[in-house]
Amino acid sequence: MRFPEGRFPEGRFIYAFLAALVALAGPSARAAETHPGLDTEYGELLPGDGARLRTIVTRPHTSTGRLPAVLFVQWLSCDTIELRPNAQDGWSVMLRRLITESGMLWQRTEKSGVGESKGTPCAQLDYETELAHHKAALRQLKSRPDVDPRRVIVFGASMGSNYAPLVAAGEDVAGVVVWGGGAATWFERMLRFERNALELGDTDPQAIAAEVNARAAYFARYLLKGETPAAIAASDPKLGEVWRRIVGTSETGHYGRPFAFHQQAQRQNWAGAWNRVRAPVLVLYGEYDWFESRDAAQLIASIVNDRQPGSATFRELPQLDHHFTRYASRRDAFREKDGKENADPAVRAILDWLSQVGMRADD
Repeated sequence: MRFPEGRFPEGRFIYAFLAALVALAGPSARAAETHPGLDTEYGELLPGDGARLRTIVTRPHTSTGRLPAVLFVQWLSCDTIELRPNAQDGWSVMLRRLITESGMLWQRTEKSGVGESKGTPCAQLDYETELAHHKAALRQLKSRPDVDPRRVIVFGASMGSNYAPLVAAGEDVAGVVVWGGGAATWFERMLRFERNALELGDTDPQAIAAEVNARAAYFARYLLKGETPAAIAASDPKLGEVWRRIVGTSETGHYGRPFAFHQQAQRQNWAGAWNRVRAPVLVLYGEYDWFESRDAAQLIASIVNDRQPGSATFRELPQLDHHFTRYASRRDAFREKDGKENADPAVRAILDWLSQVGMRADD
């Protein structure tokens, strides 16, 4: 997942005010993305549920005919998929380099209620509705006259890595790339995430077992039984107190998304979807990515290779965290201590793999 980054910690109120003025002024007041050697097209996706979603398509300026293409399926948080001109965080560097160096057409779709996309506010958007939007985006991309529908890659990043197999399963896609996700259930992933936070946060080792058990009991009711935090607290006040100790919770949501989002995510069969993907797969995992586990990421490749040996590649990239930042240790990554942007290993791995599967010419 990708949490809101707060890129303007000191001037965030001024920035928010200015951003609101730009939004009121309309699309013409917003500076369009520009990238050397690329044409950028702002469009719209109408998924059929009343939403009007902003799309951003980039393609090589001198290209002709039908191009190989990438559908980018993004993170959990409500961050925009637009690339700010001077953004140097790992996510922005990774995306900017891939769309400019791959020689392919790329489509990004803004979540409902984010930026210029209209519809249900992102903070109220559930998993299944968002999944339907990503599936509609793939249909739209493959129908473009400048796209070769037989050469479309789905790239799922962070939470997008869990959407990716559901989008690609049963579809004629040329490949799937994922970063920062796994094939375990949401319950398993959430519990592992909480344990990582406890261990890396210097919790007394004698207290970890009891705390993990308490959070497991909570997730059993919240995720497996589909109960709301309010209902859990009303029926079991002691268990209800666990909610405030779980990472990213509030009275109205979890990681900035509604409770239903997480409960619907738990109902997904991601492992089963990976078994139905009929295309080459690249799985990338950062060594110090405490958001996800190595085993869950490697499970993707195992499932795909069990079905068709050699069709999936798993690569662990040394010292990288979830955000394409390099750290000296996993604990430093958790504390965000002395990190340095280092998207290059992931960019090179993806570009090399795209060449191997015939999506771009070799350098």
